[in-house]
Amino acid sequence: MFADKLFGPIKQWGYLVKDLDEAMDCWVKQLGVGPFWGYRNVPVTAYFQGQETQVLMDVALAYQNGVQIELIHQTNHVLSPYSEFYKTDKKQFLHQVAYHAANIDEAVAKARAVGMEEVGSIKTMMETRYVYMSSPQMAGLVIELMEVDDGIVADFDRCAKESEQWDGSEPFRLISL
Repeated sequence: MFADKLFGPIKQWGYLVKDLDEAMDCWVKQLGVGPFWGYRNVPVTAYFQGQETQVLMDVALAYQNGVQIELIHQTNHVLSPYSEFYKTDKKQFLHQVAYHAANIDEAVAKARAVGMEEVGSIKTMMETRYVYMSSPQMAGLVIELMEVDDGIVADFDRCAKESEQWDGSEPFRLISL
């Protein structure tokens, strides 16, 4: 069974970063990827290793050929699905490959049916859930199942289309919460 039959097409490559501004600058200047939209000071509830924590993070989103590039910088020091990365000497790390899930519980059941286990999740202020699935064979890479509705999909598509026409101006479009 191929992943596109299981979850649909890959919608996002998610990277953990230690310096969001440095990472965005790298993606724009060295790879020509942009513009970046996003938020600073994003509060989410994380569920990881049997604990619930309040994570604060900065998130930047860009698009390449219709696929979202997400840069996540956790800015507080609490246990989360991201916290182990911050003990390494790496500046950026591919953490997740993500898929849209209109029915998150159904998507989690499909992942479990092919041998994955839930390794963590987060929930936003708007109650949107992101569930991380993995297996020992994935060697640390996780599959993110992104709970979406029509509004989220429309915004995703709008930003992806805008990025196709991007002329290099205003590469960083982040707001603080």
